[in-house]
Amino acid sequence: MLVTVGHLVAASVAAVAFLVKLRALGRDPANPRILASAGICLGMGVAVSAGWAPVHSLLDRVSGVANLAKLVEHGSALLAAAAIQFLFLHLGDPGRARRLMARRGVFLAVAFGVMVAAFSRADFPESEPLHFAERYGDLPPVGVYMLAFLTCLGVTVVDILRVSAGYARYAGARLRTSMRLLSAGAAFGAGFVAHKALFICLKLAGVTPPWPEPAATQTLIMLSVSLIGASFVLATARKAVDGVRAWPRRYATHRDLHALWYLLYQAMPTIALHPPRRPEVDPRWAWRLGERLYRRCVEISDGLRAVGPLDESVAGAARQRAVAAGWSRERADAAGEAAAVLVALRRFASGATATREVDPALESQSVAVAQADVQADASRLALVSTALSEELVRAVAARTPDAPARGREA
Repeated sequence: MLVTVGHLVAASVAAVAFLVKLRALGRDPANPRILASAGICLGMGVAVSAGWAPVHSLLDRVSGVANLAKLVEHGSALLAAAAIQFLFLHLGDPGRARRLMARRGVFLAVAFGVMVAAFSRADFPESEPLHFAERYGDLPPVGVYMLAFLTCLGVTVVDILRVSAGYARYAGARLRTSMRLLSAGAAFGAGFVAHKALFICLKLAGVTPPWPEPAATQTLIMLSVSLIGASFVLATARKAVDGVRAWPRRYATHRDLHALWYLLYQAMPTIALHPPRRPEVDPRWAWRLGERLYRRCVEISDGLRAVGPLDESVAGAARQRAVAAGWSRERADAAGEAAAVLVALRRFASGATATREVDPALESQSVAVAQADVQADASRLALVSTALSEELVRAVAARTPDAPARGREA
């Protein structure tokens, strides 16, 4: 009963963690850290599933090879450990991660090759999902098989603990917590290696171990997989909580930007990557606000470049009037920029400024939307957008003659 519950818990945690990372991988498929994390979760999930008695028996029946599920279980565990190695190496030194991992990959391939060769030489009379080590641990081919497996896994786990300890000193508080959970999972993996090695040594020496091997093994596996999976789930849960907390501010900023965006869209419709059906209406409900804010800031920036340079004299006049009216420095700067934008748009409509070709489809940072910090730029542009409706700003813009612009680039 304990073994079954342990497998279900570990498999559930690994499955949830894999789904979380698979979703992140869909948003950013070229990110090696996300790819490594997905590989870790997938390897753990396959290893735990293949080690569960019903799945173990099913794989053996379908393949016709007794205990093939054990080779799948152990091979998946090695791949998961290698993925953890790559994750920590990439966090610590991205430039050398692939080169350092190549040498470790050769070691993994050799160890797994020895495992396959020893497995093929072993003569297993029947499938044994739970008591494999107890029943076959004294067979010489199984001893070689387990020696290769435990040596590779043990070296990998020690390397993980060494690299993670060195990197944790430089990680932030949140990342450090996730890394500690992952390292704790790796430590229980080391306990699994030590326990299994001791058990096999006793079996080869003809000594019957005084403890139930399956229960101890599955307990260590459950703790290791659960902690490693929890480290990924925790990081994603924190990001989700941060997103919920930031939603009201992002929502208000997104709505404030509409006035400036719509003015620029009217002058240059090609700034919109995906033109809305009713651009004059700002939708009251908006999802994926991080991406929307990023896209709106890009489109506003494209529009400002298209209408030409802003007249510094107009911006200065509006700024002075705003300061005299008691506005804060931040609002006064926004008022100056808003007045200059109105004048630039009027000149653009009359053909008084040269235009530039704008191709928003060439935007190269779309893959980094989730990581981009656009809130500061969006907040500044939102102040400019809301200042467009101020009477002071409109009065300064209205008194400016339609002459060619002389000022700074937008």
